[in-house]
Amino acid sequence: MPPDCGILKAPALKVIAIVNPISGRQDTAALVSTVAAELAREGCELVVRRTTQSGDAERFAADVTDDVRAVLVVGGDGTVSGVAAGLAGRDIPLTILPSGTENIVARHFSMSADPLRLVETILHGRTIAHDVGVYNGRHFIIVCGIGFDASVVERVTHARTGHISYLTYVGPLWRTFWTDSFPRLSVSIDGEPVFDGRGLVLAGVQPRYSLGLRILAHAVHDDGYLDVCVLPCSSRRSLLGHAYRAARRFHDPAGGAIYRKCRQVSITSPQRVPVQCDGDLMGVLPARLEVIPAGLQLLVSP
Repeated sequence: MPPDCGILKAPALKVIAIVNPISGRQDTAALVSTVAAELAREGCELVVRRTTQSGDAERFAADVTDDVRAVLVVGGDGTVSGVAAGLAGRDIPLTILPSGTENIVARHFSMSADPLRLVETILHGRTIAHDVGVYNGRHFIIVCGIGFDASVVERVTHARTGHISYLTYVGPLWRTFWTDSFPRLSVSIDGEPVFDGRGLVLAGVQPRYSLGLRILAHAVHDDGYLDVCVLPCSSRRSLLGHAYRAARRFHDPAGGAIYRKCRQVSITSPQRVPVQCDGDLMGVLPARLEVIPAGLQLLVSP
């Protein structure tokens, strides 16, 4: 009889990697292979699933079984948001190998693309709760933008053919700056009408935004609230003024900004107005925004 007969061996830990092959500016295949090899040395299996079309990240995450140690997202903020949507309300944590253009979530939690540090996080990291925003039933974990920034994202989405960088946004940003109509918006926060005029709205659960801006400066990822900033904007001049104040990290009363913490926001418009969430085009107005407190678990450095 073999010496180990009758002894039940503990099953190997399993990690699911959801990889966006066209995210950002780099090919991550070598990094993923290194992570897989390092995990294998520790008795942990890495199963890789690669996205090929919109919605794959969320579908793959929703299919993850409860015995998985963690989901590793290899991609940018849009891919992270898709995986978060598939895991929302579950106890399976996600961690990130950042490979996007901005990597806002990974930067906020100091998540590294170094394979050895990533393996250390997977095996010995700590789990933290993160609120989840909801736009018309669809989930996001950074920010939802209505108006100018969403129009830029819409142009980028229609023109995208592969990897993108900051340069990808220059043309769409320039064209939107000169052609945007500054739509009329009606905004209610927790049932109270607060704004009716031309402008743009940002609502989210993290303070970071594109290019290091902190428009939602008081947002906390686990306080159970949406932070909302309404920016009156009817001209290119006023848009530049808001951009200047955002770069200086404040919105003074002279800018006319409305800033609130809340549970729910409703936004309507008589015009067609695009909506972006976490850098991906999500739809158009009307919008109902809500928050799921502690709706997601993140695995971060020990």
